[in-house]
Amino acid sequence: RVSDHLHRVVYMPPSDIFPPEGRWAAFTYTVQEPESGSTSMPAQVSLSSPAHHVAASSFIGGADGWTVSGNIHAATPTWQAFGWGLLNRYIYSADEVQYLDFETGSDRSRWYFEAPPGKFYLPEVASAYGGKVKFTIASTYGDFQHLNMPLDFVTIECASCNSGRGMRLVRFADNGLEWDGRERIIEVTLAVGHHWKRDPMNSALPFTDATECEIAAVIAGITRFKILGDFTKAGEGVAIDDVSISSSIVQPVFPVPC
Repeated sequence: RVSDHLHRVVYMPPSDIFPPEGRWAAFTYTVQEPESGSTSMPAQVSLSSPAHHVAASSFIGGADGWTVSGNIHAATPTWQAFGWGLLNRYIYSADEVQYLDFETGSDRSRWYFEAPPGKFYLPEVASAYGGKVKFTIASTYGDFQHLNMPLDFVTIECASCNSGRGMRLVRFADNGLEWDGRERIIEVTLAVGHHWKRDPMNSALPFTDATECEIAAVIAGITRFKILGDFTKAGEGVAIDDVSISSSIVQPVFPVPC
């Protein structure tokens, strides 16, 4: 119960440790209307790091629980304990299979870097609406003149959304997010109007522009976050570093109607 007459709550982070990769802490609260006694739905608060991170992996000491999906053998990326350009202690993986669709020439099976549940699949990620997904990416080899299509660069999913049927949102490598294999810092804003598409999960239906409530629902119930590694029609090696989901500097921005 908040006893301050101005209804203020002050959080003092520990002074004797370095800031965390992700948020300092998180909590929920409710508000009670004094006359009717009705109580609000629980609200989520995330106390972000100085860098405004809600969830992050810097790979300083290892692969940080990240995995690789879509390859034949490698389920864990290789951790590299040295610097390479903008990447400084990073994870790396390479394509192990080319299963081509002879009609399109693109890979039918693609590989991805997958985030660990304990650090990224948290209810406080809801506070990242209006913030950014950010990471550094570079390729070690690969013919980036011949790309798979379409390129689902960043994918976030919520298994409980849509009445338990699940919801998947994709930011394709288009509209300024194209990548040619060279070292680049990727930033994607988590808000409506920034080219997020809702996957119909039915090949007979088209992708649609994600609404603000769909984006808000998916990040609030996030159960999967993956980054594409399989860009080319042949083999490639891809490295990523400093992956973060951050909140907006301007608050509040979470869409109230949702």
